[in-house]
Amino acid sequence: MSATSVAAQAQAPQAPTSALQPKESVARYHGTVEARDAESVRIRRPDGETVTVLMNVKTRLFIATAGRLRDIKPESYVSIVSVPGPDGKPKPIKVAIYSPSERGFEAGTKPWDAAPDARLTAGWIGGLSLDAPREVELVYEGGSKTFTIPPGTPTAQIAPGEKALLVPGADVVVLARKDAEGVVNADLVAVGRSGTEPTL
Repeated sequence: MSATSVAAQAQAPQAPTSALQPKESVARYHGTVEARDAESVRIRRPDGETVTVLMNVKTRLFIATAGRLRDIKPESYVSIVSVPGPDGKPKPIKVAIYSPSERGFEAGTKPWDAAPDARLTAGWIGGLSLDAPREVELVYEGGSKTFTIPPGTPTAQIAPGEKALLVPGADVVVLARKDAEGVVNADLVAVGRSGTEPTL
């Protein structure tokens, strides 16, 4: 961390029991909403393929609104999608800042299919530089990672949402499981508002 870094928190809080803890069988679907009814949403993916995802009472709904890197504060909980950079260091390509109720979501680091060789890292702020490019240390149980975030990196604020936001044309990211019969059941649906990309 630079001289302007905020001191690391003494101990990262534990993830709330409500935090989603998907298993390896969870798949990520990204696209735009084509249609929705009370129990499902049909998504058109970037390759033109459509997929219908079922929602139930356990499906979590997030809304993504426009965010800025300067919205990251010492008390924030943040996730960063990164890819290997030319210097071998992780290069952030998406940033999400979570509302207090969603802190603990996906805490840790794991492969993520938002881009080739991408990883999702989520945690509490351990250190934060105030200069550009902004340097952020994310702390989670068992480790930490430091990222230098380029100016202009897509950033969103993530908060609890509702089905009414799933309107045609809205950008969505879905974490879902496919059962033995091929039915896709959503664990989580994140929908962008006013053109915002859900940066998951």
